Amino acid sequence: MSVFDSSQPEQHRRDDVPERTMAEVLALPHEARTIVTWLVRQREAGLSEVAALLEQDEATAQTLLTDLVAQGFVQEVLNEGEGQPRYRVRLAARRGRQVPLDL
Repeated sequence: MSVFDSSQPEQHRRDDVPERTMAEVLALPHEARTIVTWLVRQREAGLSEVAALLEQDEATAQTLLTDLVAQGFVQEVLNEGEGQPRYRVRLAARRGRQVPLDL
């Protein structure tokens, strides 16, 4: 579970889907990989922003985002006061390196 999951209402959590790694992102099809890597840099974006990135209509972008949410790469976030959901990447935390104690 990530830090962001605990602040989301229960119905918006995806605890049953494991967090993904950047290695798994690289194995995604081109358009899906484009969305995820762009969202890493943007932190969060709405449907219209993702559609503009892809130069596709919102229906196509919504289909891709829905698939990424189902696979655990992206999380849908509903902010109070906003009618439209936002999307952010849901990746596993990077593991620290193991440094030998006898350096």
